[in-house]
Amino acid sequence: MGFDNGKLVRVVVSASFGGGPDKHVNVLHYDLDDGDPITIPNDPQALADAFRDDVVPTVQLLFDSGWTIWPIVVQEEKDPLHPLAPRSEWTSGSPVAGTRTGVGDILPTAACPVASLLTANIGRRARGRIFLLGPIAEGDQNAGTIGSSQLVKWQNYLDAIPHQPDLVTGGSAATANWCVYSRANRAANQDPYAPHVANAVLHNAVHWLRSRKS
Repeated sequence: MGFDNGKLVRVVVSASFGGGPDKHVNVLHYDLDDGDPITIPNDPQALADAFRDDVVPTVQLLFDSGWTIWPIVVQEEKDPLHPLAPRSEWTSGSPVAGTRTGVGDILPTAACPVASLLTANIGRRARGRIFLLGPIAEGDQNAGTIGSSQLVKWQNYLDAIPHQPDLVTGGSAATANWCVYSRANRAANQDPYAPHVANAVLHNAVHWLRSRKS
């Protein structure tokens, strides 16, 4: 997997408000397994293009026109076992404005929805979470709970994220899977260090960025 028979990459989805420092970023990891034997390897550019085409339109619906959604960036992860190995980067798309309307009063930027990432493995290193993009408006929530009619915007974003995108053709055995990357396991040379995401569970509670409640 990943570093051993292909690539382990991060996909960066980001948006910023005007010319200021206010920025939202989501980082997702993908295990690009090129198969054995390798026939046609995964193309990280195709992964970037898939996010541009399928995910960015759902991100636009989370932000009003004052926000800019930036091109998708795919980067090879730094391998703790080979930290000086060269790494590559791929980009796709152009800056686009948010399309959400009727936003109203916005909660502090650190307030956000959270999704838990579940895999077939157990233990904290095999689970992940995403503090999701997009500001929460006062009207989106009531007493700290996001209404179902508003939560659907974030669910659509999660649903658009590919779990195993088809990045190659011609009968290749290569696969590209959304995964939870454990740097600690990789540094200790323990498998699995990139278990594949089986399900992303969206929670309706308003979280504070980096809080540990679930």
